[in-house]
Amino acid sequence: FVDLFCYLNDGSSEDGGKLPGLGADVRVNQPVRPVAGGSGMNTATHLASLVEKFPYRNNNAEDGDIEEAIDVTVQTVVNENDDYGRLLINHAKQNKFEIINCRREEKGETEKHESIDENNTSQASSIVENGAASNANIVSDGNDDATSTTPTVPSTGHCIVFVTENERSFITHLGIMETFQPCHTILHELVQCRSANPVFVNHHHHIHIAGYYNLPKFHSKNALRKRVKLIREKRRTQSHGPHVFTTTISLTPQYDATEEWDTVELFSLLPLVDFLILNLTEACKISKISLPDNFQEDGGSALNRSVLFLRLADFFDEQSPQTYVVVTLGKLGSVLLYRGEIAHMNVAPVKYDDPVDPTGAGDAFVSGFLFGVMNWRRQRQHNEVSEIGSVLEKAGGWTDAIEVGMRWGCVTGTGCVMKAGASVPSSKDELVDLLHPVPISDEEDDVEEEEGKGEEGYDYDEYSHDEEDEDSEFDDDYIPHDESSFYSSSYTDVDGDDYYDYEKEERH
Repeated sequence: FVDLFCYLNDGSSEDGGKLPGLGADVRVNQPVRPVAGGSGMNTATHLASLVEKFPYRNNNAEDGDIEEAIDVTVQTVVNENDDYGRLLINHAKQNKFEIINCRREEKGETEKHESIDENNTSQASSIVENGAASNANIVSDGNDDATSTTPTVPSTGHCIVFVTENERSFITHLGIMETFQPCHTILHELVQCRSANPVFVNHHHHIHIAGYYNLPKFHSKNALRKRVKLIREKRRTQSHGPHVFTTTISLTPQYDATEEWDTVELFSLLPLVDFLILNLTEACKISKISLPDNFQEDGGSALNRSVLFLRLADFFDEQSPQTYVVVTLGKLGSVLLYRGEIAHMNVAPVKYDDPVDPTGAGDAFVSGFLFGVMNWRRQRQHNEVSEIGSVLEKAGGWTDAIEVGMRWGCVTGTGCVMKAGASVPSSKDELVDLLHPVPISDEEDDVEEEEGKGEEGYDYDEYSHDEEDEDSEFDDDYIPHDESSFYSSSYTDVDGDDYYDYEKEERH
């Protein structure tokens, strides 16, 4: 989608930035401008930025030091002939990820394609030259805005975004997104790993489905379930000898503009979904569990939060016990629900009561989550855990990876809300600063850690990033190496030359 942003909380109106009433008018200082948006595009933009800012070099590979890339590709539909479609194409190119246009020609537009075969992979075009490959595929709702220059082709999807009172509201035109079907996705791109390195025997591929409820034909006739099942089966048949091809699937439902919240198709799909990532409002709408009074304002008491999370955990466990459910909580952080229990909670590194723009924070969280999970696997040569749902998988075997992903997600989401626009990544310095969380001291949150120390007792102040301190251990040449970096215990050099592990006190 393309988002047209209208900031009503910029201090330009006397009514405090509220939406105008019927027949009324409100003036704003900032121009209404179209920018790249939509769940898939936002996630891909932030993920590609993280991959570029925090490269990973494998020093333990048998063939020596090699760099492992995470390739990001978005499969969506746009009208490449309208302004909004061209905006999205250029945005992807500028942000160094590939967008594949899965648009199929409809009757009346041309008679070239009379039928669509689910296994056909030859009729979609890669739009961006020199784009990245597709280890992390994002099947997107598109969020593009456009006025079609070809009358027979629907416009690229677009959305008017109103930002006011620390919240955002949307008016969406799906446009060409209404034609997008799961069988239109390019199967060989979702099955093959273009960057698969023969050095490793476990080749992992992740597929993220973004904006489920904004894709009408993705939740009809079990079409998406059939496609995901086919992808998994074809991936498994790629395995040979010691080489194993594993796949994980994540999904964000997004808000259902129809307010129907049809869950029949979603619950049928969930057993094939490894990570369901959604905000608290979406979780309650899907489960039909009411939020406690004033929960949205202050998060309620710790007891009320625990009761609510356990109810949600029980509900999703009944639908799919193998699915890890990650619920984002805004400034409170996120919570992991698994097998009917609260498996993990992660607080946001900074509590912003007055964010610049909350739009896209959930998508930014997803990008950080995926980056953290994939880094966790890469640091373990991809061999430590089996594919979710396989007979070899241990219950909860992915929990450590997910905890790392949640920390990265909270960092990336927090950085997003302090910028105007949903597809504007944070700088490396901003992310590095946020990777040193300061414990929240609210009595309601029952935080028991000592001030300035994390849950493992590491002193954040000792290793905090300070540009004025020439002796700082965390300068511009260093990036977090693994989950222990959240407790300031180890760092790795950008060039991969060495890193220092403060836990083992060794130079590698």
